[in-house]
Amino acid sequence: MRGIESGKVFFYVEKDLQTVLAYENGKLKWKTNVISVCGKTSIGKAKIRIIKLKKEKLQITFGKRSWAEIEKVNGKIIFVALINNYR
Repeated sequence: MRGIESGKVFFYVEKDLQTVLAYENGKLKWKTNVISVCGKTSIGKAKIRIIKLKKEKLQITFGKRSWAEIEKVNGKIIFVALINNYR
C-alpha cells in the first residue's frame, strides 16, 4: 500500500490501485473505489497514478489524463476532468 498523511489521518491506495482508504487513529474512517465511481478511462490503465494532498481534498490522477477529488472528511468522490485531445 502507498499512502499519505494529513494530521492524524492516513490515506492509502490499495494494491488494486483503484481504492483509497482513510484511517484515523488506526481505525478505518472510509473506503472508496475511484474507478468504480468515475468509470474506466479511455486513455491509460484504470489505476490511480498520483495523489496530491490539498487543504480539504485529495486530488487523484488516474488513467493517463483523468482527475478526481476526494473529500478528506467523508470520502465523497467528485470527478473533475478527462482530457482526450491533450497534445
